[in-house]
Amino acid sequence: MSWTSAPQRAVPAVLFPGQGSQRRGMGAGLFDRFPALTSLATDVLGYDLPRLCLEDPDGRLDDTRFTQPALYVVNALSYLSSLEDGEPEGTYLLGHSLGEYNALLAAGAYDFETGLKLVIKRGELMAGAGHGGMLAVVGMEDSDLTRFLADEGLRGLDIANLNTPVQTVLSGPAEDIARAEGLLTGRRVRTSRLRVSAAFHSRYMEPARAEFRAFLQGFGFAPLRGTVIANVTAQPYTDDEIARLLSDQISGPVRWVDSVRLLLRHTSPEACREAGGSGVLTRMLGQIAPPRTETGRAAARPAAPGAATEASSAHRHQAAGAPVTRPRLFCVAYAGGDERAYAGLAEQCPDVEVVTLERPGRGRRLSEPLLRDPGSIVDDLVRQLRDRLDAPYALYGHSLGARLAFLLCRRLRAERLPAPRHLIVSGECGPALPSRERDTWRLPADAFWDHLKQLGGLPAELLDHQDLMAFYERILRADFEALGAYTHRTEPPLDVPVTVLTGSDEWLTEQDIGAWQQETTRPLTAHRLPGGHFFIRDHWAELARIVVSALRTDGAADPLPTVV
Repeated sequence: MSWTSAPQRAVPAVLFPGQGSQRRGMGAGLFDRFPALTSLATDVLGYDLPRLCLEDPDGRLDDTRFTQPALYVVNALSYLSSLEDGEPEGTYLLGHSLGEYNALLAAGAYDFETGLKLVIKRGELMAGAGHGGMLAVVGMEDSDLTRFLADEGLRGLDIANLNTPVQTVLSGPAEDIARAEGLLTGRRVRTSRLRVSAAFHSRYMEPARAEFRAFLQGFGFAPLRGTVIANVTAQPYTDDEIARLLSDQISGPVRWVDSVRLLLRHTSPEACREAGGSGVLTRMLGQIAPPRTETGRAAARPAAPGAATEASSAHRHQAAGAPVTRPRLFCVAYAGGDERAYAGLAEQCPDVEVVTLERPGRGRRLSEPLLRDPGSIVDDLVRQLRDRLDAPYALYGHSLGARLAFLLCRRLRAERLPAPRHLIVSGECGPALPSRERDTWRLPADAFWDHLKQLGGLPAELLDHQDLMAFYERILRADFEALGAYTHRTEPPLDVPVTVLTGSDEWLTEQDIGAWQQETTRPLTAHRLPGGHFFIRDHWAELARIVVSALRTDGAADPLPTVV
């Protein structure tokens, strides 16, 4: 039978549960109804799947190596059963963590056997991570939980699942999980340890993510026949990003609240059904769906206090008949860079307005005095973009530009201006750590230029002209002096996703990269690309893909049992 053979009705959606919804007896009636697929699954797995699901005689159903394939098969057969019983196929498909593989199966990305092989590998890699745990926190909004983690110095924990407005899952080292559990219990906050042995959907799964990404290179994916909403971005998949999003999901958060809210812009809770029979996602749906007014229409949610939203700004422009603007990427140049610093990136982003914020003393602003203080530079950057925040935007900076872009994020928050959808940084350690280049501006001329040659990025023709070298030396020294003058202040982390890119031959350590995590409430995304400090010039296309993905991301009864 075809996965999409049932007749369509109005805007139906199907939800597929993930790990945590397993139970002994699941799949009853389905294995007999679909003997060919059950036999295929058993052959691929090498063990008696119906016996595991129905009886679990060896207690392996909670072992993620067995849980994930079992849930995948039961979800798939449940969905197929609903189609044969006359239910419509899902126009919108949404799966929680493991369930996302069923959503992609239902959309035609791959066949049943291929999906099962992917899930087997995923389960093996995630089980192999070890040495971690997860804790569900109930009755506490994620913003309050984020403040709690910062106040208690629990920076080793990540928010892994945003399941409902009042159920959030923490992930991280077992000792940090235990400490958080004790502190929250002392505050009379309800918590529940999850039955997992690793810190799923956190920075600690990065090795598993990387290995799974390499594994996925051996597979091809078909064009999607339905709209699948990705956990990690809370936005619809596109055909060319299936492998990336599936791998990123292992170490990224499950943004279930945002995903469901996006879904409910296109359909109603009544048009949603859950595969598998556990009902856990249906209960979550009821907690996320906006309350109904007496007329039956969804009540408007109050806007977040203190800031105008991008959505309302866009609405005002459209109401006035103004054209819809492209999303923007505001770039902050590295030391010595001007408005041309990211021209190669702009060429790779035809659908994004790439704006390099040019500092005084160079390019078109050559006649203006150079700035040597980070605060003054950020003041200037804010003035440049303050009136251009009427469209979705992201910030990007390389090297010195990374620290300046970070400070710019903080300043925008302090002034209650619309926040970026993403902060992308490259070639620099987390700002809480001293920059390795903080004393470069003090070097004598010969040593200064020798050091810059080692960093790379200098045009060859510059070194052949003493007059040009003298001209640029004052600009470069001013920029490096600003880097030396940087003083880090401890503030609450940003509620902005952060992606860090580094070159494989750079001096940056894992600790240097990981230091960015303390500056954001969201799990950190990190990529290493081949090359030295100026690796970006060989990877504009890859950076453009990251930019476009970042701009696509929107920037929420008893909720237990928890799915992970």
